[in-house]
Amino acid sequence: MISIDSVTLAVMSFAMVATASPFVYYSYKLKKISSGNLASFEEFSSTNNITPTQHERWRNHYHLGLDKQHKKLVYHRFGSYPEQSLIDLKDVNKVSIQEKIRKVQVGKEKRYILDFLALQFHFKDTSHSPKTIEIFDGELFTDVAGERGIAEKWQKILESNLKD
Repeated sequence: MISIDSVTLAVMSFAMVATASPFVYYSYKLKKISSGNLASFEEFSSTNNITPTQHERWRNHYHLGLDKQHKKLVYHRFGSYPEQSLIDLKDVNKVSIQEKIRKVQVGKEKRYILDFLALQFHFKDTSHSPKTIEIFDGELFTDVAGERGIAEKWQKILESNLKD
């Protein structure tokens, strides 16, 4: 059997707590932000009498919700420049994907970097300018984590709701 004196046990316990505490703190902080964002989204939806049946949240920064019954889309962007939008799909003619890509050449290798990705709503009333909702901002995030797939998925969902 191994014997451990009380000083060694105390030092090891302190080291383990000190190592784990930043991870526990960050996890708690992230859950608090996430629950606050969700509460804000739900409050905005209920204020506008919308009950989203389909949701998507990503990067703890964006949230989309679709109420198929009333054909309305709720969009939230959190962070430094928050945005809350409600789009009535009955007024929309077409949904397209807008992206801004720049080409960077490193030696002989060419790389394409996505700077901006959004869904753009074109309205039936042509005097109404198109509405853009951001899916990805290259200035906020250094890498793309499935946002192109999210944009394509929501474009298909929204286009199918326009046809109904």
